[in-house]
Amino acid sequence: MPLEQPQSIRTVFFDAGFTLLRPARSTPEICQHVCQQLGLHIHLDEVKARMGEAEDYFLRQARQNRHIWANEQAIAEFWVGYYMNLLRPFVEEHDEPRLYQLAATITEEFERHTAWATYEDVLPTLEALHSRGYTLGVISDWGISLAPILRNLHLTHYFDSVLISAVTRQAKPSPALYEQALQRTNAVADYTLHIGDSYIHDVLGARAVGMVPVLLDRAHRFNERDIDCPLVHSLYELLDLLEVPYS
Repeated sequence: MPLEQPQSIRTVFFDAGFTLLRPARSTPEICQHVCQQLGLHIHLDEVKARMGEAEDYFLRQARQNRHIWANEQAIAEFWVGYYMNLLRPFVEEHDEPRLYQLAATITEEFERHTAWATYEDVLPTLEALHSRGYTLGVISDWGISLAPILRNLHLTHYFDSVLISAVTRQAKPSPALYEQALQRTNAVADYTLHIGDSYIHDVLGARAVGMVPVLLDRAHRFNERDIDCPLVHSLYELLDLLEVPYS
């Protein structure tokens, strides 16, 4: 689905996780590494086998409390609970302090910039848009660690505004978060595009305030016929939508 007037877009907001940033190593690899550092030796395949249950836990908890991402303490508690659930079969029964220590250390590991990397299309896309005078920003459900992560990955200078849910106390898809992004950049919704990997959080949130939403589907999970907004599979395709050349 092409944009009706791509030349009218002057501001572009990006989601962070799985749009700009990906884990530098897989979750099972980081869990195994931290556990080994703390004296618990588990096989990588055993952790991988638990990821389906971990995903179910993530979805259940996120549905039960949609305000998690608007509070730094709630975010930390959520991830500690997530990793405790993931590792529980590998820790002796009733040793909750040990399990908590492992989960808290893994959570801290993901707060470091070394746990994250950019996709290969991120820097060329940001450079192409920035050099052509677009106003750029980030709107993300994340804890306060996102700011130093972006800084240490040398992304901050591209952005005129970075809105982090734990700082603003508003989480996606709250229109208030997107309205705040428009205010911070002095942008007009009709001339603003937001791209992210979640239909509910990114597309519906942006659309609620009049932004042009674009869904990023890096894993090719969706069919364009089933999506009522522009669908791209890379940020290079976003540049194509905007008719912006890149090298």
